[in-house]
Parts: sequence; C-alpha cells; structure tokens
Amino acid sequence: MKNSHAIRWYVLTLPLCHRGPAVGLQRELERRLRNGEPAFEFFAPSYREVRHEGDRLIDTHRSLFYNYVFIRSSENELYRMKQVLPQYNFLPRVKNGQRSYYPYLSDKEMLNLQWVARAYSNELPVYVPETKRLMKGDKVRITAGRFKGVEACVAIQPGAGQKDLVVCVENWLWVPLLHVRSGEYEVIALNNEGKHPYNRLDNERLQLGLHEALRRYHSPEGVTDEDRTLASETLRLYGNLQMDSDVMRCKLYALLLPAYAILGQTEAYERLCGTVRSILPLVKAEQSRALLLVTLYGCTDNRFYYAQAHELIDPWRGDTAALRKTKKRLLQRLDDYDRWLGHCSDSGAALASGS
Repeated sequence: MKNSHAIRWYVLTLPLCHRGPAVGLQRELERRLRNGEPAFEFFAPSYREVRHEGDRLIDTHRSLFYNYVFIRSSENELYRMKQVLPQYNFLPRVKNGQRSYYPYLSDKEMLNLQWVARAYSNELPVYVPETKRLMKGDKVRITAGRFKGVEACVAIQPGAGQKDLVVCVENWLWVPLLHVRSGEYEVIALNNEGKHPYNRLDNERLQLGLHEALRRYHSPEGVTDEDRTLASETLRLYGNLQMDSDVMRCKLYALLLPAYAILGQTEAYERLCGTVRSILPLVKAEQSRALLLVTLYGCTDNRFYYAQAHELIDPWRGDTAALRKTKKRLLQRLDDYDRWLGHCSDSGAALASGS
C-alpha cells in the first residue's frame, strides 16, 4: 500500500502500432490542470528525421524510445490514468525476494537519461579584430557610412600618431584612401604574409570573458548586459570571416559558438553547431579537435561531447607541469564545465583535490 502512493519515474509501454505518445499525455495533463486534479510529469523525447519521399525531403519527428514513455507519478494515479488512456501499461512486475514492484527509475537516473536524450534532439562567421591588430594587406568590408558594402585593403595601420585605420578602396580610382573608424568595417580576409594569421585569432580577453559568461548562461542568474555586450563585440569582430584551414576554423568557431548562445541567436547558433559537427570527423590536429569538443560540450551540455572531450583530454592529466599553456587552459575549461553543469568527472575531482 505504501509503494502504491510513492512518486516515481515509472516505465509504461504502448502497443507497437501506436504513434505519438506525448500527444495523449499532454492532453490528459492539460485536462487535469484545468480540473484541479493531481498533475504528473512525463518524458517522451523525440528525434528529428529527414527522409526522402518521392522527390521531396520530408522533415519528421519520431519517438526516441519507440513504444516506451516515462511518467513521474504514483501507481494509484497511473491506474486512474489508465481509465482515460487504456493503451498505457506497466511493464511486468519485478520480484525481489518477498517484494515485487513495477520497474521504475530513480530521479538521479532520470536526470542522466534526460541529459543523454537531449544529445539526440539538438540540431559563419566574420573576423573583425581590434583595429590595432589589423595588418597592412588585410581585406575589409566597410559596414557603415557612405561607402557601406565596399571592399577595401588596409593601407596604413593605426599607431605612431595615426588613430584611424586607412584603407585603399578597390576599383574606386577617385577614392584611393579612406579613413575608417572602429565599428565601421568587418574583416573578410587576412594578409598571409609576415605574422601567421593563426596567432592573430588569439584574443585572450574575449576568450576568458566568454568562458565566464557561459557560467552565468548555465546558472539561474543568467547572462548580464556586460556578457551580451562582449558577445556582440565578438560577433562584430569575428562573425563573417571565411577561413581556409581546419585549425583556423576551430579557433574561430570556438569564439563564435558561445557568443551566439549568450545572445540567444538560436538560428545562427544551431547552424554553426551543425557546421562544427560536420567538420569534427575531418579535424586531425588533436588540440584543435579538443578545442571544438570542449566548446560544444560547454555550450550544449551534450552527453556525447562530454564523453568525447574527456576521452581525448583526460590523458593529458598525467603530467600537467609539462603541458603547454593552451592545453592547460583546455583542461581547466573542461573541469569548469563539468562543475557548472553538474557532471564532475573522477579525473577532474582528483585534479581539483590534488591542487
């Protein structure tokens, strides 16, 4: 009798021919709420499937657990529900000595299951560095003023008394040089001569600021106006650049993905997630792959990226004193995400206790 009133996550089944379990459950839940009857929680995740039907692509949603559904309620309430929704049935009782019970999951197990299930349902960027980081020969597109939309090359860098950027407007013979203020341009290509452009994508202030903003993004307090300002600056500086190498793309995407998340730009965020997922199998450089996996995990709280990031990065923990600064930073970011998202790993806990 006591067990029949216990609130648990019970596993219920539907006939194999049944489709769309969440629809009936949602209606029953709404009916109960209208009538002031006891409510319940349910978990019936779906996944997106795109398939060919004739000469067209059809976008559909299918049940992730086919004919299973999880309902948080008591046995008594579930028996009452069966009077309205008779197609739902308990799994066969499990016997344990003198006691028997219907199969159920603990709240902790369900939280983990929901986390894993979200990994199935989860479905570029311009580099605009600070003016002082531009070099002669970089190509920009002017975004404000009379010459909005015009492409130009950097002719004179700021410095030595020169405050503004001076660019040479291409194919405009009567306007060879033009002063452009910060915020009135976006970079569309980098000059590959001299300093390697890889190093010029490093911006420690933005990297650290976005990382800290993600902590608030995943917490009840939420992001601040300062976080949104920083994310907007990141997109203004890095939002439209096209990179030719995987290493450069990885560094770029690792800045853009958290910026889109913090600003709540869902469409751009999901589009970039898809781009990152598509290039992951092609990235051979270990550190670049690690950077993408850690970024994906920190932004999406996806169980798969958690596992892949730890599989790749945890072996680095053997001799942290010999690690380069970039690898140490990735380890710290991974441990931060574990702590912020409530998935602390044994290796991360051990490292924290050792330090």
